[in-house]
Amino acid sequence: MKSIVARAANWQRTVSLALPRHFGSACEAAGAAAGFRTSISGPTRPPLPPVPDKIKELGRVTQAPIEQAKVMHPAFYVDKDYVQVEQERIFGSSWFAAAHVHELMNPGDVKVIEAGNTSIILTRDKNHKLNAFYNTCRHRGARVLSADSKGCKQLVCPYHWWAYRLDGTLKSTPPAAVPKERKEELSLLPVAGLECFAGMIFLNQTPNPPPLLSTLGDLPEKLARYDLDQMDMHAQKTYEIGGDWKLIAENFVDFYHIDAVHPALSKFSRVDDHLPYQGNGQYVGFVTSPLSASGGPGDLHHFNAFPRLKPLESNSALFFHIFPNVSVTIYPHSVYTLMTCPSKTPGRTQERLTLLMAPGAKKQDISADEHREKCEALMDFVVNINDEDVIAIENLQLGLRNLNGQGMHGEFLPKYDWPVHRFQNMVLSSLQGNLLDNAIMPELGNQFEDRVISDVVSE
Repeated sequence: MKSIVARAANWQRTVSLALPRHFGSACEAAGAAAGFRTSISGPTRPPLPPVPDKIKELGRVTQAPIEQAKVMHPAFYVDKDYVQVEQERIFGSSWFAAAHVHELMNPGDVKVIEAGNTSIILTRDKNHKLNAFYNTCRHRGARVLSADSKGCKQLVCPYHWWAYRLDGTLKSTPPAAVPKERKEELSLLPVAGLECFAGMIFLNQTPNPPPLLSTLGDLPEKLARYDLDQMDMHAQKTYEIGGDWKLIAENFVDFYHIDAVHPALSKFSRVDDHLPYQGNGQYVGFVTSPLSASGGPGDLHHFNAFPRLKPLESNSALFFHIFPNVSVTIYPHSVYTLMTCPSKTPGRTQERLTLLMAPGAKKQDISADEHREKCEALMDFVVNINDEDVIAIENLQLGLRNLNGQGMHGEFLPKYDWPVHRFQNMVLSSLQGNLLDNAIMPELGNQFEDRVISDVVSE
């Protein structure tokens, strides 16, 4: 992915509006514009590195209807020659989740995003605009920042003190003097695409990327009554996981493992109550309906629900993995996300768990302290679920490494594994620069969706 930075040297920046009204207010926070895309026009992009022939061949048995398909080969999770190709072809060429808008609400907020070998700086500048730049000084290429910051006034390279404004423009080059016209040519290199959706910031490194919404199909409609851009961020926890980022995504969409791995969750979100909630788009979606009162901190009586939900949605949990790297669990009263990026080391992943509460989640008859205690108990609940998942994922990574030389493909159980099959085919399609081929996806029931539509029509 370093080559992407080099190819960006002569790109020029343009800004255009590109978000629907539903999700614009997340980017309006602190006076920002109502959502935007950043796109870079310039020369034709050089070809991406080829997918190794061995990997291409191993993927063919997964690119079939689930009844005939096999699980992706272990090489996709452990092969070092494949990892760099994947980073450039997926994280270097697709929209991926980088942060929550809540993490950069105020001018001077700065966040460093590490995605494989690529480091990116996100900023909220003095005009309340969000920006994304490669974390590379224009003088000699040194890394500009190594940590997140609040109240930041400028970005200063530690090597020679070149200073940049939060909009990326070059401010000074002490003690030398650089003519103004030269300064204008020496801004930090911008990331080609930046869009906000559902309270999250997505990036795309492809020049003139397609709109993010064009890849999401009907997902915005499914989220229309969830005010995801108005939530309150309660807490975050970061993880360094000894497992490939794809295993984390697959584990999220695999509800088949709940009984074996999650004793508390299995009482609240029962395996038998999971239903597909899937349309066309680069995502995997299903629900638990109804949720079961289990005596735990997630039970619905602890908080107010999102205010615009239909009765069915008020007793259901939604689960969406937005390709490639963010998993979103939506309870009637809260949301928690798992945002992942591959590390520089194959088979290791950086993950951020974020818990956000629905607007007005606090019950009127309890104190602020009691509400905070309930939120902390909910955070403990979701952290415990994730800690259990990390153990399972790291164990799976070890098993796949052991099997890599054995030529074995795993099996799909269509009733339970259709979400994993869908995600793996998104990976394989994305490696070829394509969106998912829905023609080979199974026909799924619309039971939940039909009932939601019925609720809307009956009003």
